[in-house]
Amino acid sequence: MKNGKVIFPGTFDPFTLGHLDLLNRLAIIFDKVYISLAINLDKSPTFTIEERANMIRKSIGESDTIEIVSIDGLVIEYMKKNDIKVLARGIRDSEDLYYELKMSRMNKLLYPEMDTIFLHTSENYAYLSSSLIKQILKFNGPIDGLVPEIIIDDIKSKFIKK
Repeated sequence: MKNGKVIFPGTFDPFTLGHLDLLNRLAIIFDKVYISLAINLDKSPTFTIEERANMIRKSIGESDTIEIVSIDGLVIEYMKKNDIKVLARGIRDSEDLYYELKMSRMNKLLYPEMDTIFLHTSENYAYLSSSLIKQILKFNGPIDGLVPEIIIDDIKSKFIKK
């Protein structure tokens, strides 16, 4: 039995196999998954919102149950407007958990009707982060097995010196 709607926010800069794993697991649990490209003022993204949305679209293919949205503002405001009561976050380690618990408490304070669920990252991707991918690419390292194969060239194109 599935459970309504969930939002999975992140910068996804770039989209990794860890993100894809979490997204696919959420799609099994929920009827509708909104993958939200959030603007994070603490980060300077390498890829534009459009580029990130295109990479995700290429990675997941056509789907009636997954919708890509971009949010300029608080995710909880989008949730309220669209009657989404569950926010999902992936947890790799205790550092992630500490940060995400603080965020979930603040979100709950601002939107008492919502809840946050935490999915533990699959063991294969517990070390993986978008920041790590970018670091590897700065030194022309391989990213095979870290991001969906279909978007490797899209990602590498941002790092190739012309």
